[in-house]
Amino acid sequence: MKTKLLFAIYSFITITSVYAEGGEHAAHHEPSVLDLKYPALNFVIFFGFIVWKIKKPLSDMFNKKAEDVRSLMKSAAEQSKNAEEKFQAFQDKIKNLDSETVKISTDYENEIVNYAKLQSEETATTIARMKRDVENKLAGERKEMMDGLSHELLSEVVGKTKTTINSDKNLKDKATQNIVAGIR
Repeated sequence: MKTKLLFAIYSFITITSVYAEGGEHAAHHEPSVLDLKYPALNFVIFFGFIVWKIKKPLSDMFNKKAEDVRSLMKSAAEQSKNAEEKFQAFQDKIKNLDSETVKISTDYENEIVNYAKLQSEETATTIARMKRDVENKLAGERKEMMDGLSHELLSEVVGKTKTTINSDKNLKDKATQNIVAGIR
């Protein structure tokens, strides 16, 4: 389609230029301003055609660019407004810098006191738990030692009793009788 259109334009320009020259066999004559009427007509038609073809794309392009610029300006205005609000907030903070410093210092001191109190309570709780654990461990070890001593004492007494009974024949007979009486 474009090829046919360009061919038609080229043919039109060629025909008008040949006609303007009066053909190949035209006599040589003096140049005048009227000799430019056909090339001027060709230029006007060609330029008109080009303008007619690119008018819509150019219009769309410029409308799109205008819309982009409009949205960019709107975004810049919003950012400017936000920046102004932040600047004003910082200005207010700078004006209240002394009170903010005092507030931060007071908060810091309160946090230190609370931390120290919390650490003290945790330490006291840990110490109490450790005391209880140590007391329970000591009580368990004491019971274990007492049981061990009782067992050793009993073993010692039984051992000495056996030795005493084995060394005396009368005691041996008497112990045997007591055992037999206990079994019956």
